[in-house]
Amino acid sequence: MLVTNLMEEGLTMVQFGQGYKDMSPACKEFYKVLMQGRMVHGGNPVRRWMAGNVVIETDDAGNIKLTKAKSKEKIDGIVATVMALDRCVRHEAEQQESVYESRGLLIL
Repeated sequence: MLVTNLMEEGLTMVQFGQGYKDMSPACKEFYKVLMQGRMVHGGNPVRRWMAGNVVIETDDAGNIKLTKAKSKEKIDGIVATVMALDRCVRHEAEQQESVYESRGLLIL
């Protein structure tokens, strides 16, 4: 229902699964950016706590995804960060003009 409502407001929705197909490229990019020291997080204690709960799961093909298999604690902020990074990378690769450049910010 949320997706439908947002689409009715004119927002573009992009499907992003939690399996290896969608998560692996995003997780690998996140890891690369992290290891290059380009991930700026401001020392946020909640994000640091969530990062400590993340476990990387690998399949036989070398794909990876985030899981909290060894922890009952939250990892949602890290998953959201990985997904957001993926959208940024794909958007940059597509070299599309941002909707905000032509339309501006919508206030709901």
